[in-house]
Amino acid sequence: MKLRSCLAAISLIIPFAPKIVQGQETEIMSIYSSVRRALRENTDFKSELESVKISNAQIQRELSEFGWGIEALARYEDRSKPQNTREFIAVGGLQLPGNESRIFIDENLTARVGVKKKYSTGTVLEVGSRFSRLSNTLNRTSANALFSPEYETFTGITITQPLLRGFGKDANLAGVNIARLRGTAQEILTHVKAMNLVAEVATRYTDIITADRVLNVHGQNIKLAEQMLVRNKELFKSKEGLATDVTTAELALYQRQDQYITSAAEKIERVNTLFALTNREPDLEGKTKFKPSSAFFSGETNMGKRELISYGQKRRLDISYYNHVVDTTKLNVLRARDSGRAQLNLTGSAGLYGLDADGGGAFGEAASAQGREWSLGLDFKMPLTADADEAALKAAEAQVRKAELELQKTKRSISLEVHTACTRMEAAKQRIQTAKKAVELAAERLKQEQDLFNAGEGDFYRVVELQQILGDSKVNLVASEAALSKSVIAVWLAAGQIFERIGISNAEIQVMVTRAKAKR
Repeated sequence: MKLRSCLAAISLIIPFAPKIVQGQETEIMSIYSSVRRALRENTDFKSELESVKISNAQIQRELSEFGWGIEALARYEDRSKPQNTREFIAVGGLQLPGNESRIFIDENLTARVGVKKKYSTGTVLEVGSRFSRLSNTLNRTSANALFSPEYETFTGITITQPLLRGFGKDANLAGVNIARLRGTAQEILTHVKAMNLVAEVATRYTDIITADRVLNVHGQNIKLAEQMLVRNKELFKSKEGLATDVTTAELALYQRQDQYITSAAEKIERVNTLFALTNREPDLEGKTKFKPSSAFFSGETNMGKRELISYGQKRRLDISYYNHVVDTTKLNVLRARDSGRAQLNLTGSAGLYGLDADGGGAFGEAASAQGREWSLGLDFKMPLTADADEAALKAAEAQVRKAELELQKTKRSISLEVHTACTRMEAAKQRIQTAKKAVELAAERLKQEQDLFNAGEGDFYRVVELQQILGDSKVNLVASEAALSKSVIAVWLAAGQIFERIGISNAEIQVMVTRAKAKR
């Protein structure tokens, strides 16, 4: 009976022994280091930063339409052509000795260079110069020829101003403004993705700490089962115990070992989920340790539901993102309306001619206004059917309505998300209270059954069963505390508070965005 009393004492003391202090483990990863590593290394987030760079490149591409451009052309031609009657008379009907076939020779060099720029008003400015070196049969042989070869230049300016399609800054800057809005929207979306990533990492880290605590409970249950098995074997050997009690203790040990193995495998799965978020290779050696949080997030400092909803609708970046989307679609409407207009362009040009025996002299003569030219004209184009333009306008207007609906949906979703997260948080707090009470009652019930067993009136199988119930109650308490922590994270995310609560500043994310834009 002394051994049975000792067994009873062990069964009562061990469940209430101090838990292993996980804080004594090597600190390699913490929730904060995991979050910061994810922001640096997460592949999906890096992809978002590349999207920022793409958006910035699109802005530069649109702006390049208003930059200066240069055109240059050079052409040399060598031609020997027999003249027909019309061509022969056109050049004066000069019959040269030895040229009975009337072969007309041309050896010409032509070069043209110019610069062109489009302004935000739609005005297109072209400034150019044309240079020609003309050597032919006529200027070589005709008494009327001034020079041989002849050098001719023309320097002029041309201005084209759209009066309908493409008129005004709104129409011409629509592409630039759309690209800028999309770029800003992409930056906002990157901040949103960062928030989601931070929340996901914090949640997955909570899962790992939960798994560690569950393994701790299972480990204590295994130690208890091992000691119970040893004691029951000693009792049976001394003829004071039963073989059924030995079998029961052994069964309990294997069942608890199975629970531990299952939970350990689940922890590896959770660790790998976190490693995927932080872009790490699997820990095949099991050397990575996780710093236990001092406590799960409790949500004690959270605002009320109404305050959180109001805060979220003012601060959530989703709202700003969809506002930019709406503005972008409105610019698409403006662009579609402009494309549907007829084209009416006013074009004016003026220039100076120069002719001399060499190139420099020709340019000098042009500068002294040896010859002049100016012109003014209108260019009108209009399709006879406007079906395509009307369809494009209707599509653009539909996109505006769709974007506005998404904005309304987002505002409503924020209030629903906050309410759902707050409800889960309150439910988790209640679960913790019931779980604590369940642990307390399970411990009390185990003591009662143990007392009956010590008095010879109880059943050892029932004692083992109640030990398992107590262990399961502890696991449920850990799960309830983890559920509260994750629901608090969900509240912070829904209300747009996740950065400030976790200790990440918007400025840090903006620095990453700025670097992505500057990276070549």
